Amino acid sequence: MKIGHIFLGAAVCLATVSCKSDRPGFAIVIDPRSYDEAKAEIDEYQQLVASRGLDPVLVIDRWYNPDSIRCALMDLHEKRHIEGCVLIGDIPVVMVRDAQHLTTALKMDQFNPSFSRNEYCIPSDRFYDCFDMKFDFMEQDSARSEYFFYSLRADGVQRLNPTIYSARIFPRTNETGDKYDKLRRYMQRVNKADENNSPLDRMFYFSGQGFISESVDARIDEKIELLDQFPWMKRQQQSIEYIDHKREKYVKNRLIQQMQYSDLDFAVLHHHGAYDTEYLSDYPDAETNVEDMAMMRRYMREQMREGHRKGMDEAEVKRRVSRFFGCEIPDSWYAGAFDPAVQAQDDADDEAEDNNVNLYFKDFSYYHPQCRFVSLDACYNGSFHQDESIQEGYLFGQGNGTLAVLANTVNVLQDKWVDHFAGLLGLGMRVGHMAQFGAYMEQHLLGDPTFAFTPAADCGFDVNEAILEKGAGFWKKQLDNPYPSVQILAMDMLAASGADCSDIIAGMFKSSESGIVRLAALMELSYFRDDNFIDCLVLALNDSHEMTQRLATNMACKSGDDRLIPELVRISCKVNTSERIEYDVANAFHTYDSTKVMDCLEKYYETVDCYTDHDSIGGLISYALHSFVTGTVTEVRAKLFDRENSQTVRKAGARVLRNNPIHDMVPELLEILADPTEDDLILTVLWEAMGWYDMSCRADEIIPAALAASTDERFSERVRNEALKTYNRLKR
Repeated sequence: MKIGHIFLGAAVCLATVSCKSDRPGFAIVIDPRSYDEAKAEIDEYQQLVASRGLDPVLVIDRWYNPDSIRCALMDLHEKRHIEGCVLIGDIPVVMVRDAQHLTTALKMDQFNPSFSRNEYCIPSDRFYDCFDMKFDFMEQDSARSEYFFYSLRADGVQRLNPTIYSARIFPRTNETGDKYDKLRRYMQRVNKADENNSPLDRMFYFSGQGFISESVDARIDEKIELLDQFPWMKRQQQSIEYIDHKREKYVKNRLIQQMQYSDLDFAVLHHHGAYDTEYLSDYPDAETNVEDMAMMRRYMREQMREGHRKGMDEAEVKRRVSRFFGCEIPDSWYAGAFDPAVQAQDDADDEAEDNNVNLYFKDFSYYHPQCRFVSLDACYNGSFHQDESIQEGYLFGQGNGTLAVLANTVNVLQDKWVDHFAGLLGLGMRVGHMAQFGAYMEQHLLGDPTFAFTPAADCGFDVNEAILEKGAGFWKKQLDNPYPSVQILAMDMLAASGADCSDIIAGMFKSSESGIVRLAALMELSYFRDDNFIDCLVLALNDSHEMTQRLATNMACKSGDDRLIPELVRISCKVNTSERIEYDVANAFHTYDSTKVMDCLEKYYETVDCYTDHDSIGGLISYALHSFVTGTVTEVRAKLFDRENSQTVRKAGARVLRNNPIHDMVPELLEILADPTEDDLILTVLWEAMGWYDMSCRADEIIPAALAASTDERFSERVRNEALKTYNRLKR
């Protein structure tokens, strides 16, 4: 087969593609130097892609311009029907401004001059794969020439729905080696991937310290959920294994050894992270009185040093520490704080402790992961734009197994379904499609997106072909497929087709015995924002599947429908609610009317008969709920509604609404937004916050107001754009 080549100019293709095919296309985008350095490996990769049923096109970017690449990909999608692309080598990094509403957790104030744009902009390849979004070029960074800053335009789509899948292969030259050596070595690994390919029948998941409140219930149900996705793993000789960070004092070595099994197929690592760090476990508790005393003295010495750095005298430091602990601390416990030898030993002990509890980029000098596909459910681990990042260690380290990594470029929400479509990997879906269907603004696939496991079971059709070719009628039939993951895909494809399917999906939620099918149905219904959504959400708040219940609690916060209050109150009074759901229920109550919540609690608590000290515990629950439901409302009113406050204070009050959409306040907020004499920045920030009301029971009030403001010349262009963005986000 003859392989096509494209050479990119500043904005157009300078050469046409040399062949055509009725097979779906795939674009390999690479910079000229990387191609010259790894030509043999890239050419062999094209043949590998062709052997996987795709029509590969090599795109050599000679002008280093994101718009050129995007235009070429859009053109190839139209003419060659590419289903995806891979960006290899020094392909520009697009830093997106004005798009935080498309992330799960990044809520940094881009109007605050103390934050740099590198902090509040999102390194995101959604620029390259979401063709229905619109962007305005801002500028190229002068210090980091690979960074190109773009603003997400208001008149484009405000939801993530990638037209194609994308992935990056982006080695960097650093202390671990030359980037071209890494590229050649990785591509050689990829090119051998199909020689001994096998089904996905061994997987592993890990839970780090502090993640989703360290809920045991969540991890128990995750095993059940994974067996729903990979039912063949219930057999002998196939397995889903789990390690908790509390397994031992220092879990790091156990995790490393587990990830170095050569037959490990898929790993999901839940933990906190930084671009160069996987935070695995907390500092261990002392096991003896001697260890306890040594730790306390080290802590006191550091408090003394910290106080000295802040200009405090020793007496003030001691008074503050004593107040904190509620007792006098002996002077001997501070001894040696400024002794150079003692300080050096304390620093060495701290460093050793850090190395024991966390996994760092430098550890890949001896850590050689073999797992074929790794999902890093952590903040920043996928920061491919950094000179060193954890994802690079997995892809370009000395291990011989890892082919792809799913990871995040910025911080990320803990309460999300990271492996939403993972079960389809076991049925032969390409990893690129899996990432495409579960897309987040900050989440990226790193590595070869065309890789697919040998199907472990026969679902009755080729998954990769069906998602490109089959229509609503086909997918409606797949709602009865024996595999829950296929049912999940079928609901998603039905909804995407524009079919009138709210009743059908609600029926799936109410009838399915599978927790993951119910969760997927609820997520689809959240888009419809109709009575079916509320009916199923009421049921989901009491679901036997922990993640369905947990994410339903988050949706209840975003909905604000009064029909949900009785179930939220019931959960708050339950004895054995899981840790993370307790946390999420508390957050949900911030957004509801206090009178309605307290009236409901008073009536419901009369029926509760499990507590030994009924009245005392009822008082504690009542006090807690009252604090939850009044705290945020009081804060917003005090900050935002008082025009005597500074712009900074009022802006902070408006920003609170992004994570806490107070639904009954919408009419008052719309009054502020309708006033052209109001402060321009306050209007902008408040319209942005209203974009977070996408599941709100009051969304239909916001939509016409946003549309009207977007065309009202009395408001500035900035305000009109933000109103239009909110309109496009909320409309259905």
